[in-house]
This record gives sequence, C-alpha cells and structure tokens, in this order.
Amino acid sequence: MSFWGIVGLVLGAAIILIMLFAFFHILFMLLPAIIVIAVIIWLINHFTKNDDYEHTPSSSSGNWTNWQNSSVKPKRKKARDVKTKDVDK
Repeated sequence: MSFWGIVGLVLGAAIILIMLFAFFHILFMLLPAIIVIAVIIWLINHFTKNDDYEHTPSSSSGNWTNWQNSSVKPKRKKARDVKTKDVDK
C-alpha cells in the first residue's frame, strides 16, 4: 500500500469518527428534551386511557360467554349480511 493510500485510509477513518462524535454529541444534548417529551406523553396516556380492561374477563377466569349480562360490551360491531354454511363431515 502506498503512502497516499494510507493517508486516505486515515482521513476516511477520521471523517467517520468525527461524524460519530457529532451524532452522539447531538444525541446527548437532546437527551433531556427526549426524556421530558417521553414523560409528558406517558402522563397524557396514563390519565386519559380507558380503564375498560379492568372489567373485561380474563382468559383465566373462564367468563368469556357472559358478555350479554356484563356491563362491558365488546367493541366489535355485529356482522351484517353474513351467511354461514355447515362444514361437511
């Protein structure tokens, strides 16, 4: 490898290291803002979420057939214009 090849490799490595340093420097400068934004989003989600999941039956309770008598209704609409056919045995 010639002298200019080695100089080119060193300059290429230096440019890559400078770019990595700049990226991480910007990332660490923005880290407090990222944390504050994440906390704000979490607080909004925490205080505005729908708490229906506490009243829905879990798979371990075996209560899935009692939707008609439950105060919590499933959020799916009934199917319209659907025809079913028996499976041939």
